[in-house]
Amino acid sequence: LTRELLTEGMKYLSSGNRNAVSIKRGMDKAARAIVASLQELSTDISSEEQIEQVATISSNNDSVLGEIISKAFEDVGENGVVSMEISNDEETSAEIVDGASINKGLKNHHFINNKEKGTCELNNPLVLIVESKIPNVRKVQGVLEYVIKNNKELLIIGDADEQLVTAISMNVSKGNIKANIIDAPDYGINKKQTLQDFAALTGAIVMNEELGDDMDLIDSSYLGTCLRAVTSSDDTIIQVEGINDDTKALIEQIKKELKTTKVNGKKHLLEKRLSRLAGKVGVIKVGANSEVELKEKSDRVEDSICATKAAIKEGIVPGGGIALLNASDKITPANTGEEILL
Repeated sequence: LTRELLTEGMKYLSSGNRNAVSIKRGMDKAARAIVASLQELSTDISSEEQIEQVATISSNNDSVLGEIISKAFEDVGENGVVSMEISNDEETSAEIVDGASINKGLKNHHFINNKEKGTCELNNPLVLIVESKIPNVRKVQGVLEYVIKNNKELLIIGDADEQLVTAISMNVSKGNIKANIIDAPDYGINKKQTLQDFAALTGAIVMNEELGDDMDLIDSSYLGTCLRAVTSSDDTIIQVEGINDDTKALIEQIKKELKTTKVNGKKHLLEKRLSRLAGKVGVIKVGANSEVELKEKSDRVEDSICATKAAIKEGIVPGGGIALLNASDKITPANTGEEILL
């Protein structure tokens, strides 16, 4: 599609139409109309059978993989997430673990340690959560030294100055440390509550210099842990080993608040926190008999997970290019850019 748009666009420009901006605006307008048309065409899916059909078709009609993936989506529920990792066994299986996702992705491409998937993957990392902005590398120097000395991996959740991000990413690229920094989710009171939720899940203590905490005195007792943290360009999935007592107490407290709260906005936020704290992460562990088979199978599983996630969220449309054809037939072009896209 991109190549054709460029080819056709350049053809129009070379024929005397020199206004590239108007062509691009026409393309954007047509794209918005097509997206709206696709949304009208889409059909919601909800039944287990439909989810399994989507998972099977998008894994190249592999009914075994389709069943494993759809079952994982059913087990994690509406608010859970499903991810993929390589298994040491020859068989492919699904495992459901406790955990949650943060809608914050990679801050720097140097943090990527899985080049193929473009993700940063940390195993059993220590977790540092900071509510106030981290101004420089000196503030977390003690933590970094502890992590390096004990051969650990580190996930920092908080708003960090660019100087700190650059310093840590440079050390990551040199192999001195395995670490990642993601921005703190949300703002204001929501930010505070979200960070407290992740602190409860990981066992960390939230640091905030604006409330009198001294980050210069920070030590390992402030750090939490998790089983695994995977950051893509869009979000971060944190897996934890079971729900600890602090999290259970917080869940009970939120449930009590939900019963007494009558304000819809507050109720929505409490429900969101509850789903995050009690959330599940489904992990599809892909196994195979050879490296070639593993690569091919992993690609299919990843495609299937993405397609199933999208289908549950936004519904399904006819395949084979028919949905795009139908959408383009509904629109009458008003300018060159729209003509090209259609």
